[in-house]
Amino acid sequence: MFSKEAFHSMTNACIASCQFEPVVGDVDANLSHITQLAEQLPPSTVFAVFPELCVTGYDLGDVPTVKTSVPGPITERLQRIAQSTGTDLLVGLPEAADNEVYNSLVYISSHGVEATYRKQQLWGDEATQFAAGTGPVVVDTPVGRVGLLLCYDLNFPELALEYDDAGCDHIAVSSAWRQSFDDDWRLLCCARAFDQTCYVIGSNHSGTQSGRHHAGESLVVGPRGEILAKATDDTSAISVEVKADSIETARLENPVRNSRYETAGTSRQ
Repeated sequence: MFSKEAFHSMTNACIASCQFEPVVGDVDANLSHITQLAEQLPPSTVFAVFPELCVTGYDLGDVPTVKTSVPGPITERLQRIAQSTGTDLLVGLPEAADNEVYNSLVYISSHGVEATYRKQQLWGDEATQFAAGTGPVVVDTPVGRVGLLLCYDLNFPELALEYDDAGCDHIAVSSAWRQSFDDDWRLLCCARAFDQTCYVIGSNHSGTQSGRHHAGESLVVGPRGEILAKATDDTSAISVEVKADSIETARLENPVRNSRYETAGTSRQ
């Protein structure tokens, strides 16, 4: 686990969110998009979040033919992208494991797969193709501990609270959020950041796939619940410099985390 002292000593370290319109079923094209966006980020970017199922595109009918093992050939290619850009990647894909398929978010560094999160709250017809995940997943990084969520998970504050218990400084949310619910997307990203006094890095699809119109608006929200950066039609890769002091200041001004534990009669670890 990286120490808080190491986090404090870092300068110009960035976290990032990227969005694009994946091509359904075209893994090569989608990995090319991921590479191009990662290459646009500052060299000091520690990790970048990409959309839900972005390696294959969001089309539930394609899941049986595009599912992939983790680790596997796709994650090996993502590892090479992480190596070439110097940026860790959080990428959504359909994971085949134990005779099931999961809607998963993988954290990949230059060393390979560091963690795999499986979506716990499946939306609509997703339950016909995917098994549900069963718990939180955290990753220790040079800029603090990161908790992972996928799209509809964001609607459930109790899932984010598990990352409070784990002492996370960031929540990464990978999504395929539709345009008709774009207000909800912004509201929930800001609410989860304010609830936990942590950064929320939300990545969403742009464009249209299989009749679904996606909202775009990938963003980074600060620990006071304020939007620090947001993607536009012209800017699909955004980054924010992150400092430990900003998290600590937010937690002093809004002591909700300590109060939550005091109310429960337990102590903060």
